[in-house]
Amino acid sequence: MSAADQEESSPLEISLSRVVAAVTDLDGVVGISLGGSISMGLADEASDLDLYVYWRESLAAAADRHERLSRIADVENIEVDIRMWGLEDHLQSGDRSVELIYVDLDDLQAEVERAYGEGICGEGFVTARFAYLVYGHILYDPTGELSELQARLLNAYPEPTRRLLLQDNPKRLRIYLDHLNLALARGDLLAVQQRRYTIQMVFFNLLFALNRRYHPGEKRLLAHSKQCPSRPYECVARWEHSTRLVAADFALAESLSTLVEELCDLAAQDSSSEAS
Repeated sequence: MSAADQEESSPLEISLSRVVAAVTDLDGVVGISLGGSISMGLADEASDLDLYVYWRESLAAAADRHERLSRIADVENIEVDIRMWGLEDHLQSGDRSVELIYVDLDDLQAEVERAYGEGICGEGFVTARFAYLVYGHILYDPTGELSELQARLLNAYPEPTRRLLLQDNPKRLRIYLDHLNLALARGDLLAVQQRRYTIQMVFFNLLFALNRRYHPGEKRLLAHSKQCPSRPYECVARWEHSTRLVAADFALAESLSTLVEELCDLAAQDSSSEAS
């Protein structure tokens, strides 16, 4: 970016261009996309910069990445080789928090193939790995592979995965509701808290699949749910109400139960119409 361009660019754009320029020619890097709340138009002042760095063997070693990123990081604000949720590097650049999330492109492509083939299933965040590419902005893609993969995911939601989730998740939700009711009856408040979280996780997993939307992750779920035309009545307001109820309140079970049953009914109606 030239000095003239920098004068016209926002601090965010300057930070973004500096990080991308530093990373593109690292060993193994084959693509970069911008994800997170910024790419989805939901960012606030506290939002960090989420960059997904796609790689193939062999990715640059941690020491090499540290040396490269230290050129653009604010003094003593860099940590590399974080492995709590996969491989990440974190830094502060121009007073902006930046997270580099490294994604094995071959592994992601294989997962996409499974999603369109036999399907993939689970109780939470099943398609979240696809969302950061689908809803993201591709910044570096010399071979065009990221654009091709993004176009495939955008063209058609993986129906085998959707069918599995619509069959599986309603059963899980009803089982977890039974667990929550039992925990309430016993006064086991920690178990109540555990099950209310699990119900929330499975609920939104099912909701996004029902609406053929890729799971956006754990943040701003209610904002994303507004983009789902097929959802329980006043879904956002009812979830906000349920979230404010304490674990010992028996109204919690009733509130969650009605939400779950309405969503399960919508899933059953959709499955029936698909079958006919």
